[in-house]
Amino acid sequence: MTFDAFVRRLYRFAVAVGLIEAAVVGAFLLVGPWWALGRGMPGAAVLIALLGLLFDWRALDVLLARAPALPQRGLVRLSVAVHLLALGLGGWSLARPIDPAWRLLSGSEPASDPRLAYGTDGALVMHTGAGQLLRRREVDWYDLLGPGNFAWEFHVGPDGDLWVAPRDVLRIDRYDPEADRWRAIGRPPGALESLAVGTGELLAVLDGRLHRADLIGGTWSEVQEVGRVRSVALAPGGAAALACGPRWWAREGGAWADVTPDTLGLGCSGAFVGGGGWRYVLTGGLWDDALWVAPPGEGFRRVTAPASDLRVLAPHPIDGRRAVAGTWGLGVWTTEDGGRTWAPLGLDRVQVRSLAVEWARGEVCAGSSNLVFARGVFCRPLPGGQPSAAR
Repeated sequence: MTFDAFVRRLYRFAVAVGLIEAAVVGAFLLVGPWWALGRGMPGAAVLIALLGLLFDWRALDVLLARAPALPQRGLVRLSVAVHLLALGLGGWSLARPIDPAWRLLSGSEPASDPRLAYGTDGALVMHTGAGQLLRRREVDWYDLLGPGNFAWEFHVGPDGDLWVAPRDVLRIDRYDPEADRWRAIGRPPGALESLAVGTGELLAVLDGRLHRADLIGGTWSEVQEVGRVRSVALAPGGAAALACGPRWWAREGGAWADVTPDTLGLGCSGAFVGGGGWRYVLTGGLWDDALWVAPPGEGFRRVTAPASDLRVLAPHPIDGRRAVAGTWGLGVWTTEDGGRTWAPLGLDRVQVRSLAVEWARGEVCAGSSNLVFARGVFCRPLPGGQPSAAR
C-alpha cells in the first residue's frame, strides 16, 4: 500500500467516525429534551432543544446527505418541529408559577443548595452554600455567625444543638442555641461522606469507613464489624442505627448485623431511620432508583417509589411509617404506611435535596438545589396539618 492510499483510507475512516459521532449527538439532541421534561428538568430541556435547533441548522443536512435514500428535507423539518415543541413545553414549564400550595420564604432566594432542619424550638434553620447558618423566627432570618464552611452534613441533635460538618475539614462544629456558643470537635482524617447525630454519640462515614465518636469520653473509634459504607443514620433519640454501601448493616442492642437483601448489586444512595424502628434505604440515582423499607423486626422489601430519582427522605421520629420524600424535579410525596402508597404534595420542577418536617405543627419545607430557576426554600402545610401562623 502506498502512502497516498494509506492517507486516503485514514481520511475515509476519520470521516466515517465523525459521521457516527454526529449521528449519536443528533439522536441525543432529539431524545434528550423529552427525557429532561420527563425527569422534571425543564431548564435542561430548553437548553438541549436549543442545541438541537443549532444542530438542525448547521449539521443535520450534511449528515443526511450521506444517506441519499432518505427524504432529507422532510426529516430536517420533522427534527426542527420536535425541537420547537420541546422548547415550547420547556419554556412553558419554566414560566408557569410554582405550585401555589407551597410558599417561597422571603430572603431564602439567594441560598445556594440550602440544608434545612427544624430546631427543637420549632424554628427553621438553614445552612447555605456560602457557609451561613441562618435561623428563621416569624418572618426574619438571623445569622448565627457560624464557622463559615460549606457543609454537606447539617443536623439537629436530640438536645437541640446544631451540628455542621464540612467534608474536607478535620473538625465538626457544634452550636448550642441556649448558650449561643460554638464548639469545634476534632475528627479522624478522611473525606466526610455522611454523619448521624445521636444521644452522646456521632456516627461518621470517612473515606468509606464507619467511625463512632463517644461524646462523653471525647474519643473516636472505627467500627470494625462494618464493611465499606456510604451513608449512615441513627434513630431519633435511640440507639438503633443503619449504615449502607455495597452491603447494609443495622445496629440493634449494641451489635451490628448484616441486613443486606438477597439481591446483587444494590448499592446505596441514602439510609434513613424513623421512629419505632422503621428503616429506609434509597438505591440508584438519576437513571434508575429504588426504595427499600424494613418494618420493625423484619427484613428489607422493595416498594414502589412515588417517582424516579428520589434524593431525600424524612421519616416521622415517632411513627416511622409516616415519611416525606423529595425528588429531583418530580415533586414532594408523603406516605402514611411505610411506602406502600404515596400521595403527591406538589412542587414539581424544583430539585429537592433537603427536607425539614415539623410534624407537630404539620409543615414541610424543601430546599431547592436549582442553579438558576425556582431557587430558595419552599414550605407548605402537610395534609391534615395546620399551617404555621408565622408564615
